[in-house]
Amino acid sequence: MPERGDFTVLIVDDEEGMRLGLKKTLSLEGYRVLTAATAAEAREAARGRRVHCAFVDLKLPDGSGTELLAALRAGESAVVIITAYATVDTAVRAMKLGAVDYLQKPFDNQDIVTLADRLCFGGRSQGAGSEAGEAPDGGLVADSPEMKRIVSTLRKVMDSEIPLLLQGESGTGKEMLARYVHARSRRGGSPFVAINCAAIPPELLESELFGHEKGAYTGAHVSTTGRFEAAGEGTIFLDEIGELGLNLQVKLLRALEERSFEPVGSARPVPLRARIMGSTNCDLAALIREKRFRLDLYYRLKGFAVTIPPLRERREDIEPLLAHFLERYRRRYGKAGVEISREAVRYLKGYPWPGNVRELKNAVESAVLLSEQTRPLLPQDFLLEGPVESLPELWRQERDAIIEALHRAGFNRSVASRDLGMSRKTLYNKMKRYAIH
Repeated sequence: MPERGDFTVLIVDDEEGMRLGLKKTLSLEGYRVLTAATAAEAREAARGRRVHCAFVDLKLPDGSGTELLAALRAGESAVVIITAYATVDTAVRAMKLGAVDYLQKPFDNQDIVTLADRLCFGGRSQGAGSEAGEAPDGGLVADSPEMKRIVSTLRKVMDSEIPLLLQGESGTGKEMLARYVHARSRRGGSPFVAINCAAIPPELLESELFGHEKGAYTGAHVSTTGRFEAAGEGTIFLDEIGELGLNLQVKLLRALEERSFEPVGSARPVPLRARIMGSTNCDLAALIREKRFRLDLYYRLKGFAVTIPPLRERREDIEPLLAHFLERYRRRYGKAGVEISREAVRYLKGYPWPGNVRELKNAVESAVLLSEQTRPLLPQDFLLEGPVESLPELWRQERDAIIEALHRAGFNRSVASRDLGMSRKTLYNKMKRYAIH
């Protein structure tokens, strides 16, 4: 079976921070990575090499990323376009020229790893980046009976045309499940287009979704393709769908019923070829009672609905998730010696996780990043929310020890950190965590 080290990825971006950040992320995951700041450098880097996939910024100093497409595709590279918010229409045109997908800035670097895996391995989760548990599940931790049932059910509707509604608290993994369904469906080779309905101003959202014609409103100097058309035969994921205004709900309902939509300022119907998935952490039934969400749209979206339980209700998943994220961040930060103590595991399994999987992931990343690898991670090494008075006894003891050391050192942090046997940076972070001023 091929490994990530068997594949070469090319990063083309004139922003040095972006270029180096993506190189580090992919290299730590095991990929061979080439970088280029210009189109000319990219052509030179790819000459005589097999580049399996390339992430190319649209705007380069010596031309457009779309101009690289033909050269890279001639070498059988899968090309993903990286674009800024205002250039979705150009990204769509690039896809028509042969790009396999596009990413909008800003994005999580982990999205790059996920895309690279899909393009290099044909959608299968591979190597050390797989989630704990069954690697064939494509990176889903599903040890709890609740998650196993959800995954089993989703497999039955992967290739269905009916909309999918994912409900659950923030951080439970709704988008992850949507991507899981998309990647393993017959639409997996087409774009997955995610739109956060709460993040885009209401007055811009209709144009963002459906596009607009030139002159449709003041400032509309050119016609623009919307996300619904950009998705092609892929998947449209409407995150925080409960935030849609009533007027836009009507247009979305019509698009779902007629399988077509009209760009702003146009009477020309555009076929809707993508599958619609939505997610919400709101109580849609309550919004319906308050006349803030349409009942007919709710039933249309609820063609197939799944409620993802919070992490505190599926504690069997906590330890596998800890193992997965520990492995991910050990590789990312080059800290192979970091381990989690059984004491910490017991504590973390009992923590309520109000931020769900997202909070657990962030807690593990912070703990690994700050670890000096001199001992296993203890409960107090995890940056979790909570007032000082609610901290475990061990945490209170550490806080008291830090305060005492600071007093002895006259609040000289360098002296106090040496006294405590930790780096100055670690001391600073612990002072911040424990609200020591």
